[in-house]
Amino acid sequence: MFSRLFRQKNSIIVQFDHIDEKDVEDFEGKIEEIANYYRFSKLEEIGSRLVSRKNQGLAAIVFNNPRKSVLLRAVPFLLSKSIPFTCFLRADCIGLNKLPLEEELNFYSQAHPEELNSKVIAQKMTEAWIQPEEVEKYLLGLRKDLGPLPLDKIDPTFFFSTWGKLLELPQELIEWGVTLYASEQNLKLIEDGIFFMRQQLKCVPKVARFGVQGEVLGWSEASLRKLSFSACLGGKEGAVTQASHWSDLPIWRFSA
Repeated sequence: MFSRLFRQKNSIIVQFDHIDEKDVEDFEGKIEEIANYYRFSKLEEIGSRLVSRKNQGLAAIVFNNPRKSVLLRAVPFLLSKSIPFTCFLRADCIGLNKLPLEEELNFYSQAHPEELNSKVIAQKMTEAWIQPEEVEKYLLGLRKDLGPLPLDKIDPTFFFSTWGKLLELPQELIEWGVTLYASEQNLKLIEDGIFFMRQQLKCVPKVARFGVQGEVLGWSEASLRKLSFSACLGGKEGAVTQASHWSDLPIWRFSA
C-alpha cells in the first residue's frame, strides 16, 4: 500500500475513533504495516517540519476522542511498541457519560426513527458545530418529549474516559490535542475548554482538529496561532506533502 507513496517528503496522519472489539486485530495490523515504511511521531512534529520545510517520512496516529475503547483496546498495543500518539479532547464531555451534541442527536435519531425527521437531525448535527447553544436547547426539548437516551443500548466503551485515566498515560508518548467543536465566533467557548484542559493535564495543547470542514467553522490561521496551535487537521484526504499547510493537514485513509 505504501511502497509507491513513501518518500522522505511525505508523511501520513492516520485517524481512529471508537475501536470495536472486533476491530482490534485490524487496528494492530495497520499499525504494523505503517511501521515498515515510516517513523512514528507526534502530530506537532509533522506540522513543525512543514513550517521549517524539513523532510517528512513520519506517521502520526491520532484519536478523535479519548473513548474508553481507545484506552482499553488501542493504547496498550501502542505503549507496548513505544509508539507515540495524539488524542484530541473535548473538555465538556470527559468523564461525564455525556456525548458530544452531534453524537447525541445521532443516537436519538436511531432510538426514535418514527418521531424524528432525518433531514432535521442532519441539519442539527451540522449546526452543533456552529451554534452549539441552540442545538443544546433543541436537545433539551428532545429529552423532555422523548425521554433520556436508552444508555443500556449504547456500548459503554463508546463514552469518554475520565481525567484520572488520561493522567495515568505515559506523558512522554502521548500528545494532547483540542477538538474545535465550535466556530471562531465561539472563540471564548474553545478558550474556556483549553483553560480547563491545561488545569487538568498541566500542559499546553499544541495541535487541533476540526470536527467539520474548517471553512464551515470559519477559523482563520491567525486565530489558530493565537491559541498556540502548530498543527491542525482539516477535512482533506491524502498524504502530507511539502504543498500541505500546517493549518489544514490531510488524513490518510486506508483503502477497503
